[in-house]
Amino acid sequence: MQNKRRAIYQKLKRPKGWFLTAVYLLTVAFIVGACTLLFVDYTGTPLAILAYTLFALSAIFLAYTTYTVVLFFPQWKNAVAQKLRTNKYTRELMENYGFRTVFFAVCSFIFNILYGLFYGVLGILERSIWFGALAGYYVILSFIKGGILLHHKRKRNRANESLLFAQTKTYRTCGVLLIVINLALSGAIAQMIFKGETFQYEGLLIYASSAYAFFKITMAIYNLFRAKKEDDLTIQAIRNVNLTNATVSLLALQTALLSTFAEEGVNASLFNTITGILVSALTYAIGIYMTVHGTKRIKRLRLENTNER
Repeated sequence: MQNKRRAIYQKLKRPKGWFLTAVYLLTVAFIVGACTLLFVDYTGTPLAILAYTLFALSAIFLAYTTYTVVLFFPQWKNAVAQKLRTNKYTRELMENYGFRTVFFAVCSFIFNILYGLFYGVLGILERSIWFGALAGYYVILSFIKGGILLHHKRKRNRANESLLFAQTKTYRTCGVLLIVINLALSGAIAQMIFKGETFQYEGLLIYASSAYAFFKITMAIYNLFRAKKEDDLTIQAIRNVNLTNATVSLLALQTALLSTFAEEGVNASLFNTITGILVSALTYAIGIYMTVHGTKRIKRLRLENTNER
């Protein structure tokens, strides 16, 4: 009997094979069943026993499933990493921070173009300056990222000295364009302040948008500091652009949340105005900093080049 208990304990301690698969399937089944009963009035009916049983089983199996995921995550992670390293592109994506930055910048570039076209069509159909300003913002944002990506494609053909100069010029140009893009953003903010224009998300979409916006701003801040360790100024430029884009997403989310959940008496326009001004001011500050920093570095590179001659 004691040996049998020890065997069961060992199986529970390090589950594997069909037993682990069965645990995961049962966890999903119990959670789905429990969530389904939440929409049923089971109080005072025979379903109450089933409901409480499912709730208890869901909690137990979810806790155990979480334990197995934590237990095997390093093993799964290493297995996936080894598989990804067999392909040169996924290996670069994992190990090269610059390549990873550019890869996600390409994805963001495509997304921003589609976003700009979407708002442009809405602006025409609705005859809305609000949507038109947003379309202008995302179109210019696409040009900024497109220019940075084009520079990355051509940089291999340049000597090291010429490359540094080109990177710095791209960085400075990006700063100037951030100032320009803020004009479109300011137009959208003005429409929000004076005409009460806001974003609207239907149903549960607002919760998904909230999670995405907070993830976006968190990663933008993290990558901003991470990029400071890179010598390539274009990587820093991409991260700066991503930060300004993330703050706009937060502003959009705030307008949607206040529009959906604000109680009577809450001055949503005041909160949107304050946040809008802060987002616009941050974009101007980043654009001015990049322009000034880039200009100083270009002058220093030219002076060093002159002294060497």
